[in-house]
Amino acid sequence: MRGTISRMHDEVRRRLAGNEALFRETNEAIERGQWSGEPDDVVRFRCECSRVDCGEAVEISLAGYERVRASPRRFIVAKEHDDPRLEDVVVRTDRYLVVEKRGEGGEVAEATDPRG
Repeated sequence: MRGTISRMHDEVRRRLAGNEALFRETNEAIERGQWSGEPDDVVRFRCECSRVDCGEAVEISLAGYERVRASPRRFIVAKEHDDPRLEDVVVRTDRYLVVEKRGEGGEVAEATDPRG
């Protein structure tokens, strides 16, 4: 029984990490469409949290987004959208958080990184 519960939790973690990867791909498209050549321009990106029903926007400069994307395990999320069971907050600002996936979620994040 214990092994079944553990596998179920692993599947949930993979699914949540997959949700975040999908939102990250959306933000990659937003960035491509918004690039003005000005790294300090603030752009509204989609929150990359694991909540499927999340529609929150996160405002971050293009340069700030590039700093987040330097690590495939990092995501931008709205304040209070972090999930301590799956990730660690590595940056806190007044507008957003940067979280880093750990464990299997981090592996999924790396494997699905569109910048590969």
